[in-house]
Amino acid sequence: MKLPEDQVAMIMALGYTETEARFLYIVATHSGYFTLRHFLLFSGAHRGKRSTAFGQKLLRLGHASVRNYMGAGCVFHLFSRLVYGRIEKDNLRNRRRHSFEYIRIRLVLLDFVLENLNCDFLETEQDKVRFFCEKLAIPKDALPAKVYEGGPNTHPTVRYFVDKFPLFFPPNVSASPPWSPSAMSTPACPAPRILECILRRTRGYSAI
Repeated sequence: MKLPEDQVAMIMALGYTETEARFLYIVATHSGYFTLRHFLLFSGAHRGKRSTAFGQKLLRLGHASVRNYMGAGCVFHLFSRLVYGRIEKDNLRNRRRHSFEYIRIRLVLLDFVLENLNCDFLETEQDKVRFFCEKLAIPKDALPAKVYEGGPNTHPTVRYFVDKFPLFFPPNVSASPPWSPSAMSTPACPAPRILECILRRTRGYSAI
């Protein structure tokens, strides 16, 4: 996975090591939520002083909150507009508080991303729309979309790929259609209900 080095450096400037900054970039982009287990998986460190210090730093700087979720242990929520703003993603919904079902899905998807760091991901809505419309010549109206009604004096807004599920290229296959975890059977999924929810949310992909 190629990360924008300038934006990683912007997170480092907030007081994080390079490894921590790279991890936070991935969390902000693909999940918004994580556990220290995810950080250990990414960094290759062992549970102990390093992961504890990282969690304490996030809380001390006011960049994340932590809650004890049933069955999931302590889950951190990276919510700081300062962090997201440094990587030009301060409008992502990952900053907001969500339901427990949503959080569990994001944790599963973060597992998926961390287990596929050798792949290149389409990170943003614009990246995904550009790829399908310009490279694959798929009509925009065939893409999974949701219409948000505006106020009395505004027009409705059409947003694409609102589920924010990762889309990626297998290693060394940049010209092929991107893959998505929704199309795979993955051991990262801890419960059938989560997989059912993922499949339900991605039915709009059938047209592409």
